[in-house]
Amino acid sequence: MQKIFFKSKDGQKLCGIWHIPNKLTKKAIVLAHGLTVDKDEEGIFIELAELLKKNGYAVFRFDFRGHGESEGKSIDTTITGEMADVEAAVKEVKLHEYKEIGLLGASVGGGTATLYAEKNQRRLRCFCLWNPALNFDHTFLDPITSWLKNRHKEMMNDLKTKGWTMVGSSKKVYGRKMFEEMAKFTPYKALRNISLPTVIIHGTKDKYVPYEDAKTYVKYLKNGKLITLKNGEHGFQEKVEDRKKAKQETLKFFLKYL
Repeated sequence: MQKIFFKSKDGQKLCGIWHIPNKLTKKAIVLAHGLTVDKDEEGIFIELAELLKKNGYAVFRFDFRGHGESEGKSIDTTITGEMADVEAAVKEVKLHEYKEIGLLGASVGGGTATLYAEKNQRRLRCFCLWNPALNFDHTFLDPITSWLKNRHKEMMNDLKTKGWTMVGSSKKVYGRKMFEEMAKFTPYKALRNISLPTVIIHGTKDKYVPYEDAKTYVKYLKNGKLITLKNGEHGFQEKVEDRKKAKQETLKFFLKYL
């Protein structure tokens, strides 16, 4: 593993980790994490990166601004900023002479990656989504899953009175602007314009991002497939078999299309 720092187009300093195979390759995969976590994605991104590396791929996982070792504070997170960070990560990979690039986004990072992929398909060969937040209304603004349903009013009141609110068990703080942008961006609509080979991997027991969204919106893709993890939780963290299947299905997808 090799740690580097690079910059987004607005000057934000970002941190990334390279996993580079021994054998020379022109193929690389970028991993974009979810909200409140970092480039490790609670460890599963490290495991995935090493698996992909063993199969000949270079892998670049990075911290969004305000997360992990990247500059900034989580309160200043915006969807626009995260899109710029994905763009910067892909450009960084291209600077290292990798010609064939795959992109994987998880949770909110999946929604952000979808918005990026819609406008930058020529830069990518294929696209993978893990439990992606494709409809920000269903996940945050008018939640239909249990994790925010119970404290939605409190969260909205915090944003109105304080300009920020805590999200998830990490106690990370996010500001009003991110939620205002969530009301404007619709990743699920962007799927209609994506012709890249795309796979969505989602668990049916996800309490954070509704599985029903994946089931509905995969039909919007021109070349898409949904892989369902029965009783799988968000991030595939609860059961060893879910972690294993998510990683193996992801590897199988990239071996076929990248």
